[in-house]
Amino acid sequence: MSEPSLFRHYQIVQDADGNNVELVRNSEQVAVLAFDIQRLEYVHCHVLLEPLQNRAAFEDACKMLQKRGHPALVRMIEFGEDEENPFYITSNVDGEALRPYLARLQDIPGWLAIMIATRAIETAVALCERGEFLSEAPLDSLRIVQTAPQAVQVLAADFRVLDTHAGKKRALKTSFEKQAKFLRTFLVEQGGTLPDHTLAVADFAELLGACLSSAGVGVIAAMRELRASLQKLAPAQLSGEIPTAHKPRALLAPLLAGYQDVARGLVNLVRIQSQRLDMANPYSMRGTLTKTGRSALIEQVPPARISHASVKEADDCAFKITKQRDNPSLITLALVNESEDITCLAEEIAEGISLAELMRERHCLEVQEAYLVLAGLDTALTQLDKSTLPTSKLRLEDIFLLTGFAREDSRSTKLLVSKLNEWPAFNIIVRAHPTLASMSGRGTDPAVLLPPKIGTSTTEWHGGWLAALCKFLLGFEPPLGIHAEPMGGARERETVARLLDDEIAKVAETKPAQRSDFLARYARIIQHYDLVKPNEPLRAGGTEPAVIPGLKPRPQTVPVTRAPVKREMSAPLGFESSRPSTGALTSGGAAKPGEEPTIGFAELLFRNGGSEPSPPDAPDWALAAASAPPTLPSHLMVREVVPIWLKAAVFLSGSMVLGAMCAHLSGSALWQKKHTPAPVEAKAPSQPATAAAPAKPVTAPAPKAIAVEPEVPKAIPVPKPPLEVTAPPDSTVPRGSGVSLTLPAGATNQLRDQLPAGNPPAPPPR
Repeated sequence: MSEPSLFRHYQIVQDADGNNVELVRNSEQVAVLAFDIQRLEYVHCHVLLEPLQNRAAFEDACKMLQKRGHPALVRMIEFGEDEENPFYITSNVDGEALRPYLARLQDIPGWLAIMIATRAIETAVALCERGEFLSEAPLDSLRIVQTAPQAVQVLAADFRVLDTHAGKKRALKTSFEKQAKFLRTFLVEQGGTLPDHTLAVADFAELLGACLSSAGVGVIAAMRELRASLQKLAPAQLSGEIPTAHKPRALLAPLLAGYQDVARGLVNLVRIQSQRLDMANPYSMRGTLTKTGRSALIEQVPPARISHASVKEADDCAFKITKQRDNPSLITLALVNESEDITCLAEEIAEGISLAELMRERHCLEVQEAYLVLAGLDTALTQLDKSTLPTSKLRLEDIFLLTGFAREDSRSTKLLVSKLNEWPAFNIIVRAHPTLASMSGRGTDPAVLLPPKIGTSTTEWHGGWLAALCKFLLGFEPPLGIHAEPMGGARERETVARLLDDEIAKVAETKPAQRSDFLARYARIIQHYDLVKPNEPLRAGGTEPAVIPGLKPRPQTVPVTRAPVKREMSAPLGFESSRPSTGALTSGGAAKPGEEPTIGFAELLFRNGGSEPSPPDAPDWALAAASAPPTLPSHLMVREVVPIWLKAAVFLSGSMVLGAMCAHLSGSALWQKKHTPAPVEAKAPSQPATAAAPAKPVTAPAPKAIAVEPEVPKAIPVPKPPLEVTAPPDSTVPRGSGVSLTLPAGATNQLRDQLPAGNPPAPPPR
């Protein structure tokens, strides 16, 4: 087998027999599949067979496609001439051409035909908005890719960069409207609106090809009307997935090893559970590591005949770096194994919500939500820059929001439909190693919106890249198949759009801006339009804001005290428990000595995340963005906190004073009651005294300690208590009968003085 050919830094891909993999061959050009050694991704090399008749027109067309990228169009990477043969390099579309795909089918479900027609018209509109770049054979230049169990995309993989028919007039509006009417009528009459009905593929392919061939720059409005009418024909609910026979084939699948070969190479290291995880990533398999018992994604590293040795080197480097504790924001590679001429890698599954999945559910984010994503992503990109990994592309599918819940958890499903500032907390991690899905061009790459870079930059993840990502988040350039409605006020969105365009223009004109500068400008715009407020009003009726069921509620406010001495800056809420403390998100560093630290903008958003929307009489922007609070006033930036012990002491003291006043007014106070001595019982002696000897006085036992009698105030007279004698009625008390006398306290001495020396006298009858 011959060695793979190399054109500049593009290695031509070979099949198992050693032949170059050709994608297009006609009278105008030859396109082959190649591998970009520098960017580690697959590309299409288009070589034109005729020399250039108008070099300026060719260069203008290629520059226009470079400057105005779109997710539905392949990226124009490079163009030029080589030995008088013009060429241009585009990114890869990992799918099947539309004409051979329809040719191998006999019938097709009606809903799938409507989806294919809608996506094809949408791609043709994006291409015609940039010029006359739609090829003469649209069904050959458009490729179909499956992105979900019930979703496909139609992407433009080739352009008409040479105007070979300059004198031929493009199709008129009446011609396109006629073909569009035929296509729409066919789909309605053949039962395309019914979920389980099928229609003939031959007729559908003929009508769709005629409709696309008559499209052009002059009929863009009619094309949009056709797309809107076809969307109304699609069924509201779909059951099941795309049938196996109707699944589009992946472009790289025939060039790779089979499922059984990969499983046999890792039989002692990984237990394979399923062949495919989802159709968005058809080259990965789910498995369990036998050593640790953790779940992982397994895929093979492409061999040298269809890639380059630099891919294996990048995987080995990521295997060492991602295991270090200094890089918690990078997805960890569990193993890189080579056996039986098959090299495989295992990636630990990120139990979080990918940014692509969030955009499919939410369609677009609000302005302040996008700032939370960008500010959290800045930390991950900083770690990626320090790791020196050769990563040159990050897709929406490579960015994950970790919330602490598993992806299959019902709480994650509820978070998908909630605003980000209402989430309990989240951390962002990225996939920094090359995967087959990324190298083959699957997913959404924000870099398609960036023009070619002129100046030198130390990083690929500059402010312009964040601006391109923000366009996808805000819905200015929605991902494929997602039609986002604007959220928020028109003025702030217009200002943010100008900021994003300015940052993207810097990529082509001068040195791209730093991420911290872009985030600072973005935050000032949000504060200018008062999109964040510190305190949200309660519901009508005074109830607390609702929380997501199953989630632990967090405090709505966190007191921040102002101390006379220097103190450290408080950590942003939501990040304090999930990642180490960092500096300000907009400045990238800590506060300078001597400056008064302030509350970070991301902290302010997370603090008021659980608040309820504004009342109905709130401004328009508050109705459109319910969770977006106004800017924090300067006099409320710091609040004083009263200690709890001081509050308790004040409460108890006030209660005691109030109780004493009430008791005094009611006359039941202790100082208003008379002092009454407690009675003391004394018994007479069991044997009476004789006449010769005086009777012994009755005395109480001596106490252990002498109690001091309280002195009675002289102003209050104390009467002497009467002497009470208890005896049977109408009877005399005989001697020695043991009469019981009840004497008050302190009357023992008085009784002794009053009794005679002889026998005690009998009491009078009652």
